[in-house]
Amino acid sequence: MILQNNYHWVMLFLMWSVYTCFGIVSGSLSPISPILINELNLTYTQMGFILGFWQFIYIFTAMPTGSIIDKWKLKKSIMIGIVVMFISMISRGLSVNFISLLISVGIFGFGGPIASSGSPKLVATWFKQKDRGLASGIYATGPVAGNAIAFATAANIAIHFNNWRMISVIYGLILFIVMIFWSVFSKDKNQNNINPNPDINTSYKDLFKIKTVKIIMVLSIIFFFISHSLGAWTPSILIDQKFSITNAGYISSIFTLISLISLILITSLFPKNKRKEAMIYILLLCGVASLGIAFLTGYKLVFSLLIVTVFKIALMPLSTLILMEHKEIGPKKIGTAAGMFFASAEIGGFGGPFIIGLLREITNSHQIGFILSSILCFIGIVFAFNLDNSDKHEISRAIKK
Repeated sequence: MILQNNYHWVMLFLMWSVYTCFGIVSGSLSPISPILINELNLTYTQMGFILGFWQFIYIFTAMPTGSIIDKWKLKKSIMIGIVVMFISMISRGLSVNFISLLISVGIFGFGGPIASSGSPKLVATWFKQKDRGLASGIYATGPVAGNAIAFATAANIAIHFNNWRMISVIYGLILFIVMIFWSVFSKDKNQNNINPNPDINTSYKDLFKIKTVKIIMVLSIIFFFISHSLGAWTPSILIDQKFSITNAGYISSIFTLISLISLILITSLFPKNKRKEAMIYILLLCGVASLGIAFLTGYKLVFSLLIVTVFKIALMPLSTLILMEHKEIGPKKIGTAAGMFFASAEIGGFGGPFIIGLLREITNSHQIGFILSSILCFIGIVFAFNLDNSDKHEISRAIKK
């Protein structure tokens, strides 16, 4: 009975495990990018394109998968997502050139959105409003933990086995185990009080009328440009500073683990009416620290990397919390709303790694890329100032008109 009454925490742990696998897969290539560039004869631009390609696919798959999650049950849809991520991970180890590696990464763009949109859907469905901040902070640590695992272990696996392809074998085994656990222990919550979406097109149309949704979608592009570009190129930046490939991986992993604390604290301590302010403060810190990455060297640069890594991570769950707690969204439409969020976000998610890689190749430096990141942070502050809670009935007013 006790377990049954608290099964929402079991479901959250299972979802966290799936989202951790998401982080492992998405973070598996950047720690070994120098190895891949050498062994597969890639340019920095090609490597940047590969690192951002799954985000490009995301742009087109996030909205349909978000709607599917609202219409299907979580157990089935998340299972499909894990299987697709598993296929992507295994196929990476079979890659022999730019095209084959690009395709294997692209496959992830079909499974990843199910985990991304499924996580806020699970929180909105299984948790009461008072616990959603904490639950969102916890599930959002999943991809962070996964990235940390990849950053800490990928290069070591490649060096230990003298074969980078063993990364796919070991990480693939982890995904397979999580797949089994999800299949056995996950279950769907009875939602008799929640009507399914009667019309997906109407849902999109209605959600686009909400001012907050439109602003969050614009901000999401900036958030993911900053987050994914830094996540993809942090090891490379550290290697440029004369750190070894393994030490660069360790440092990136430590930064990521530290960010787990700030993630849970920020999502838990900032209530509904203070999340706008939290976004503004984070963007300000990231904007200043991005300039530090661009202009500083040595341990001052490392500290700047730490600041951005620790605080940027909270921007995504803060955004999904704002969406799921909006009166016209809630548990009923959060899958669709999250899909819209990630569809726009991955424009930045794809553009960030690619643009930083392109600028790195053109200028032989990361400086211009992180000046651009800083500018985007300050632009984001302007948009964040326009977030408010006054549009709760905006859809109703628009429909009446």
